[in-house]
Amino acid sequence: MAESGHLVLGTLHTKSCAETIDRMINFYEVRDQAQIKYMLSAILKLVVSQRLLPGSDGKLVLIPEVMLVDNIVAGVIRKEKISVSEIEDAIQSGSDKGSIGLINSLAKAFVDGKITLEQAKSQIEEKNIEILNRTIMQLKLKQRG
Repeated sequence: MAESGHLVLGTLHTKSCAETIDRMINFYEVRDQAQIKYMLSAILKLVVSQRLLPGSDGKLVLIPEVMLVDNIVAGVIRKEKISVSEIEDAIQSGSDKGSIGLINSLAKAFVDGKITLEQAKSQIEEKNIEILNRTIMQLKLKQRG
């Protein structure tokens, strides 16, 4: 339907935008995946991934990850081997176009006092903790400035 210009909305139970892309591709046989990647890269416009974390006040806090599919993301999708880190990097580089990275959402929720630092760190891989810390510092500096 999307190929004919219709808006198609769907849901998948995944933890991230990158995992969503991977799951969509892996629905198909290996021999069909190159064609599926090309089609997805051409018709997919947006992927939103949501996490709900218990907040500091006891209420649930929405932590979104938003991936606008621009030329960079489309190129990553078309690659023979999809890399989660490349998709995450593409989301970060598309922040000026409306993409929102998971680390940015977690950092903002922490700086706004909605979640604890431990909660934020528990949602990302160990290798990304330093990026989270830098993002938090940048957000704090913006608030002061």
